[in-house]
Amino acid sequence: MIRQFGAHRGKKIVFGFVRHLLAEVDDYLVVLRAFGRPTVNVDVTDPYYLTSAQRVCELVQGRSDAIGVLVCSNGMGMSIAANKFRGVYAARCLDLEDAAMARTVNNANVLCLAARATLPVNASIIEAFMTTPYEGRKIEQLEYIACMELESDPAPRYAVGVRRSA
Repeated sequence: MIRQFGAHRGKKIVFGFVRHLLAEVDDYLVVLRAFGRPTVNVDVTDPYYLTSAQRVCELVQGRSDAIGVLVCSNGMGMSIAANKFRGVYAARCLDLEDAAMARTVNNANVLCLAARATLPVNASIIEAFMTTPYEGRKIEQLEYIACMELESDPAPRYAVGVRRSA
């Protein structure tokens, strides 16, 4: 997955979000359709936003024809959760420069956005993420990261939505 060169335009876009974004989902889908084939993969009856992150990442893992877009309050929780999946390189992007660097330097395949931002701001970030190609910059560092994934012990899987007490 690291040696996937080019831009994300035209790929399947798996869209996940927190339930608080329901009123804006159709507007986000209009933006996403300009760059690929979006699908919504959220159970709106499940209030736990991490379920959305899990479903999106499971559909992006190991695929060169799919990317993910996740939206939560500030984008951080989705980003942390998404980066737990092998082969998923999620980037929380708050502006155009973040999106361009996530692609050119880190070859990110999941974009995490803040619902707190306005749709026009997030639309411009989506455009930068989708159209900025990865051309092989810092490939040695990305391969090093991939080796870290393979060397680490897999974490135990917990049932979706199950929270452990402290």
